[in-house]
Order: sequence, then structure tokens, then C-alpha cells
Amino acid sequence: MYIICEAMSKCTVEGFWKSTHILIRKPHVINKRLWGCKILINMEYNTNSYFYQSLEDLKINNSCAVKQFYERLMITLGQLNLKNKLETNLNSTLECLVIELLPKNYDENHAFQFIVMDKEKVTVTFCDITVSDNNQNLCPNFTYCFSFKTNKLILKAFSENSKSISWLKECVFPQFNKWAEEPELDLHKSICIDSLSLISSDKFYDKYNELKIKYGKELVKIWPECTDPSKFVYEDISIATYLLLLWGNTSNTTFVDVGCGNGLLVYILTMEGGIGLGVDIRKRGIWDMYPNNIKLEEKTITPANIKDLSKYEWIIGNHSDELTPWIPVIAAQGYNNKFFLLPCCAFNLNGTKYKRRDSSKSQYGDYLEYIKSLCEDFGFDVKLDRLKIPSTKRICLVSEKRAYQEEEYEKYCCFIQETLNTALRINSNLNFKAREKVEKVRNCTQVDKDILEWIVQCIAKYLIQGCELEKSWSSGKEVEIAEVINLIPENILKNLKSECGGLQTLLRNNHHIFKVIKGKVQLRYPKTIEEVKKTMKHKNKTFKVQVKQCWFYDNHPQGCPLSDDNCSFLHFVK
Repeated sequence: MYIICEAMSKCTVEGFWKSTHILIRKPHVINKRLWGCKILINMEYNTNSYFYQSLEDLKINNSCAVKQFYERLMITLGQLNLKNKLETNLNSTLECLVIELLPKNYDENHAFQFIVMDKEKVTVTFCDITVSDNNQNLCPNFTYCFSFKTNKLILKAFSENSKSISWLKECVFPQFNKWAEEPELDLHKSICIDSLSLISSDKFYDKYNELKIKYGKELVKIWPECTDPSKFVYEDISIATYLLLLWGNTSNTTFVDVGCGNGLLVYILTMEGGIGLGVDIRKRGIWDMYPNNIKLEEKTITPANIKDLSKYEWIIGNHSDELTPWIPVIAAQGYNNKFFLLPCCAFNLNGTKYKRRDSSKSQYGDYLEYIKSLCEDFGFDVKLDRLKIPSTKRICLVSEKRAYQEEEYEKYCCFIQETLNTALRINSNLNFKAREKVEKVRNCTQVDKDILEWIVQCIAKYLIQGCELEKSWSSGKEVEIAEVINLIPENILKNLKSECGGLQTLLRNNHHIFKVIKGKVQLRYPKTIEEVKKTMKHKNKTFKVQVKQCWFYDNHPQGCPLSDDNCSFLHFVK
């Protein structure tokens, strides 16, 4: 084996094995080609002889012969005459695993690794045993190992030059060391650690990809909403997969999705055998595209009508915003009700914005604890889980039973009503505030156009000020956004902020004039017709050029650097 890299490390032996655990069981955190892994075999192997392995010969014949491969390996290990040898102490115990690496792209070939953990030598060895004909591209196809000795972390491999070596050296090795040096997490303070802890991860992988193929591509193609289909479609497919596995038998499962939005989750769950309803304060355009058996209702949920929803077995709150704390309240209306809740924006029971109670925690973490505490106060046995969705807010709360017996139900009903009366302050002016039915446009487009034009001119003039304009065309200086904020009067900034995003949103809306990168703003070099066409073709969109007047032609001291025929905007009115 060649030493690829080594470094002094502050980690301990316990830290080394903690890193090993992450690398084996959560390989997707460092390998972006992976969705995760499946541990097929985990056994201890006692040996009083040499332990051998071979880069070329240690292969599985096919993906169905993993167990047979391992049994044959255990019998013949001590007798094989192979060229690469890993010595062990006499009578030592090795932990041996065979894992299947699951690709993020479902169509790619799976890979298999044989992993040996030698506790005596503080060494873990990874060997690719994938069927040779599979041509897997998920992990290095050679043997490599990590070891820890006299405060030194070492990476060795049966290869010296390859892309995989660079990846191991530049990505995996530093991260392995970082994990090893990090102190242990306080599990009592941590909200939720593992993903998909309440269901089978293996079944999720297969079911998710089945639904993705069944619904995903077609939904993305016809998506009529202004939101990003690649995010929302596959996120809801993932949530639907989770719920279907959680329910087990969907044929008799009833559900209501409170604040269902585009109704996609209701559509998938219903098509997969569930019986349910989606309610939202505002109808979406996509609703009319669903089949007639998809039940969606435009309705405002208030404390007065929550009893109507309690006839459903499962109460779902998927990014339900101000209705989030009401999900356990709705579920509490019947003893046998269950709920699934995925909190996002933080609201109180009365519909006002939630304010963090513990400054040592993040707003999100603090709100999760508040919602969990609220559910437990209402008598629910609550479990937390981490979903596999493209979102930073992916911790859900699930309750399938109560923490008390059914004969105590009436007592809890009285307690819940008292809690609601206190939270809503029914005798004061602070009643529950439902969301407005008509969604306010909040993208700076409602600000007076003269004011917007003045701001654009003010910022552009500042960026060009002091630049040499006698020579080549200048895009001005690059400055921090905080610097240009000082140019705008406070009352105008407040007006912009009320329209969501403030000055930065205005700058991005005028992306043909400004470019904003990492908090800095600068004038953009105008785009040619060819550049625009190339970009639009790549995005499968059509875009008409030379329709609007060129801002640079009319406003830049040097005019537009492009010719009349080459600029994607008009240089004069035709």
C-alpha cells in the first residue's frame, strides 16, 4: 500500500471509530453521488492466522450472491495465496461488513464494499467488491484504509494516481479528521440525529424511486405554478413515500392535508390508495389538472370549524405555517386521531409570529421544541424524525398514539380547551388571525416606478463615480450592498422592505443592469444576442431579444459597449 497522506491529529481512538461509523453508515454526507447505503452483512471474524485480501480477486459474482460470497470468503480467507496482505495480531477479532452503496441516480449501477475494522490496530480497510461488469462509478475501485497511530492519522491505498485518490486526499481525509476531532454531541440537547428513523430506509429508497418514476417526470413537465417544480414535486414525492411506509396499509387510511397548497401530496397519497381531503385558504391553478377523485377544498380553517376535520384518521401539516400549532389541536378532537407535522415558518396558536424563547438556540430549533412541548401537553406520544427532502427544515413530528388511556380523554379535552382560551385571549382583541385569502405580491413590483428608477440611477451613478471613463468601457466598481444601502433614504428603504427582500430584491429584479454576487454589487456587462439565445436554449425556453430599450445605451456615460445589431436590447426605437 502507498501512503497517500498523513497528518498529526488531535483525535482519540474513540474519535477515530466515530468517524469510521459516519463514513460507513452515512457515506452520502461526503459522497454526493450517493443516496445512502445498505448494510448487508455485519459479522465478527476471529482469526489466529493472517487475514488476506485482494484488489483483483475479491469480487462478487452478481448482486444476488452477496451472502454466498461472504460465506465462501470466511472459509477460504486463511488459505488464499493473494498478493496484498493485512496482518493482524494473534487471536484478534475483526469486524467485517459488506455494504451496498445506493446511487442518488436510480439508474446507475450499485456498488459493493467489503469493510474490515481492526480494533487492535485502529485501522479500517475499504475494498471494492462490485461485480466487474457493472463498471460502478460510486466509490474508488481499489483498496484503501485509514489508520490512527501515535497521534497521526494515515491514509493508504493500492493506487497512486487517479481522480479517486484526489477525492480521498482532498475531501474525505480532511473531513474524516474533522469528525474525529469534534467533541461528542450531547444527545439530550440535540433535537433529532438520524434520518428516516421511524421507517425502513431500504424500503424508502425503493418506494421513493418507484413514485419518482411514476409521477415525477410528468408532473415536472406540466407544472403550471410559478414555483420550482424540481424542488416541490420531488419534495412532496419524498414526503408521500414517508407517509405511505409509515401507514403500511393505505387502502383504509383516511387523511386530511391542512394547508395543502398545490395539492400534490393529496394527489399522490390518493392515487396510491389513501382516502383523503386537502384544504387550503386559496385555490391553486394546478388543482383543475388533477383527476376528479382528488378532493381539494378552498376553505379557511378557524378554531370554530376544526371539529369538521377530526373525522380523518391522519391529520397532516406539511409546511402549514400559521396552522402548524393547530395540527395537534385538530388531532386532539378524537382519541384515535394521529398526525404528521412538518413545521416551517414559526407561528403561535393565535396566528401571530412566534418569538424565540431561548436565545441559545436557533429560531427553528426553539420553535420545534415549542411545538413538541405543545403536542405533549395535549397528551400525544410524539416522535421526531429527519426527512430526506431538499430543505433545511426537514424535521417532522409524528404521533400514532396517546400518552394516556382512553378513559382519561374527557379530562384532556377540558385541559386543551383551557389552553386554547388562554392562548387566544378570547376576551381581548387578540383573536386567531387567519392568512389573507388573496396573497399579497411582495417582490418590489408594487413600489412606484419613478422611485424604482431613481434608486437604479442613484446606485449606477455611485458605481461609476471615480472610474476612468476615457479609455475602455467600464462596468464601474464592485461594492458591498451595505455600502449602497446608505445612499437610499430610510423611508424609501422601509417601503422596499415591506415589499419583501428590500434593496437586494430590487437589484436582482434589474439583473440586466446589475450583477449581485456574495453580497456585492456591480454593473453588468451587457449580454449579446448569442449569449441570451444560448442561455435560453440551455433552459429549454424561448426569449425574444431586442424588445426592450437598452439601459446602458440611454444611461451609461459611455453608452452601450455592444453594437446595435449585437446587443440583446434595443439601442433605438424601431
